[in-house]
Amino acid sequence: MNTPQASAPISLNWGTAPALDAFETLMWRLDTYPNLRSAVVGIELLDCAPDRARMLAAHAWGVQAVPRLRHKLVEVPLGTPEWVDDAQFDLSAHLDFVTLPAPGSQRQLLDLAQYFAMEPFDRERPLWSARVVLGLDGARAAYILKLHHAMSDGIGIVQLMSFMHSRKRAPSTDRELPPAAFPSDATPPSPAEAARRQYRRELAKLPARVSAGVASLQNWIRPADDEGSRLSRIARYAASLRRALAPYMAPPSPLLAGRTFDWRFEAMEVPLSPFKAAAKACGASLNDAFVAGMLGGFARYHAHMGVEHDELPIGIPISVRAAGDTGGGNKFAPGQLAGKLSGATPQERMRHIGEQVTRLRDEPALLAPFAIMPLLARLPTAAVAKAMGPKMAANDLQMSNVPGIRDEVYMAGAKITHLFPYAPLPGVAGMIALVTHGQTCCIGLNLDAGAITEPEVLMRALRESFDEILELGVN
Repeated sequence: MNTPQASAPISLNWGTAPALDAFETLMWRLDTYPNLRSAVVGIELLDCAPDRARMLAAHAWGVQAVPRLRHKLVEVPLGTPEWVDDAQFDLSAHLDFVTLPAPGSQRQLLDLAQYFAMEPFDRERPLWSARVVLGLDGARAAYILKLHHAMSDGIGIVQLMSFMHSRKRAPSTDRELPPAAFPSDATPPSPAEAARRQYRRELAKLPARVSAGVASLQNWIRPADDEGSRLSRIARYAASLRRALAPYMAPPSPLLAGRTFDWRFEAMEVPLSPFKAAAKACGASLNDAFVAGMLGGFARYHAHMGVEHDELPIGIPISVRAAGDTGGGNKFAPGQLAGKLSGATPQERMRHIGEQVTRLRDEPALLAPFAIMPLLARLPTAAVAKAMGPKMAANDLQMSNVPGIRDEVYMAGAKITHLFPYAPLPGVAGMIALVTHGQTCCIGLNLDAGAITEPEVLMRALRESFDEILELGVN
């Protein structure tokens, strides 16, 4: 984090919802189970050690510019948790400095980050922590930011980090801190008062929701087309609903069945422009090439381990965030697809993935699973964990591709050269995320140590797979 330049806004309209929605409530409450932790972690590599005083000042600026960073959650009877000011907010409880022992390798950094990620959140404080890591080889440093997924999805987190970072190495001297937004003696509302406030808000929204529901129902029962078309549309929606509620789109691989719920972080990078060129040469998107590259690596890994398997069930998020929406929160729907392993070329994998993603974006029932979220959020957490745990773990892999920061950005005098993303591991064998940073595709792999027993073999196989795809873009 670094104080923005004078042209930047004084605050960011980020994380302004007064309460969690039902989906976020489930993430928050299920976080107490080791297999359903919800920490999102970003590791930024810095070209030198940041200035300590500037780092502290930048964070002090940030928690005033973005109120959500000083909010904590309180439970609401028969409702969803509310965000309230933490009257006892203490920056030192959220930011610390550590030094790696020699030689300060990237493996040491990843080990530090994965254990940091698995530490439970203090549920009486705002849901983020940061760690400045000194002593990285080559006189470098790193910054690890950890947030609870209930705060935001990946797109929202990148928006937050883009706002916080500076576009120059030198200090910003013409920027005052925004005024503190709450008094030091602020008292959070009682659970009963929070409940009354929440119910009043929900009551105010009820007429609009009823009107929208009636309009949607009328659209289905009185369509402008003929009876045959109406039946066809209903059949299409029913088929879509079956896909949306299916446990998985392909049988899971026996090779990836083991689980310890211990996280292992890995990292790899791919040059952006050549990778985009390779995707374009195959008539595919960057996301198609990313998923295909991962599948190619897992195909090699299966072959090395002597296991034959045709397809992997994969979960991917489908963003439903409106263009220009910088408000944080979680605005995505879960999607599922089947990824080809054996007997497929990179081009065939890209085409197969592209066709499925196009179908997912057009699914009539894409948002149908959210209809039961309000009910699930009000059931006993233990019962929901028992019901949802196997559903969330049904996919072998989950993958996410988030557009990152393309500008040169700095933190307290240090240039940020990479941003590796790590999403939570909800019972699957691997959660893999890609963020574009500058001219680099930074890929963070969060792997279950019980599912991936030979991580070095997997990483070598993945590099071979992506090298194969990069060659497709060479004229």
